[in-house]
Amino acid sequence: MITNDILSAVRSVCYVSGGIYLIRLITDGTRLKKQAAFVIKLVFAVVFVSVVTNCCMKFEFPEIVSYEATDYSFEAEKYRNEVAEKAAENISDILFNQLKAAGIDVKELQTEVNISENGSIDISRVIVSSADSTAAAELIRKSLGQETEVINGIYRKS
Repeated sequence: MITNDILSAVRSVCYVSGGIYLIRLITDGTRLKKQAAFVIKLVFAVVFVSVVTNCCMKFEFPEIVSYEATDYSFEAEKYRNEVAEKAAENISDILFNQLKAAGIDVKELQTEVNISENGSIDISRVIVSSADSTAAAELIRKSLGQETEVINGIYRKS
C-alpha cells in the first residue's frame, strides 16, 4: 500500500540522516571533512531519489468502476402528477369563481387533468355539483371548449 511505502521512505531518510550526523561527528576535526561531506550528500541524494522513484513506480490511479445511470422515470412521473394536481386545483378555482360570478349556485367543482410526456395539459373532465347543472355545464364549455366533458355531481342544499 501507499502508506507502507511512505513509512519505509521516511524510515530510510531518517536512517540516512542519522548516519550523516554520525559521520560528521567523526570527521569534524580531520582532513577528510570535505570528502566525507561530499560522500554524505551523494548518499543522501541517492537514497532520496530511490525512495521517490520507488513510490512513484508503485503509484496507481484507482480503478474507475462502471457508472450505472439512475432511472429517474419515477421522479418524472411524480412531477407530472404534482403538476396535474396543481393545474386541476387552479382550473377548478377559476371555474368556481366564474360560476359564482354568473350567479350559479355551486356546491362542489372538481377538474381532472392529465399532463402528457411533452408537457401539454389535457382537461379530461369536470365534475360539477350545482343547482343549475345545465347552466353550469354551458358556462364551463364556453370557458374550456365545447369538447370538454362535464359531469353532473350530486347537489344537496345545505
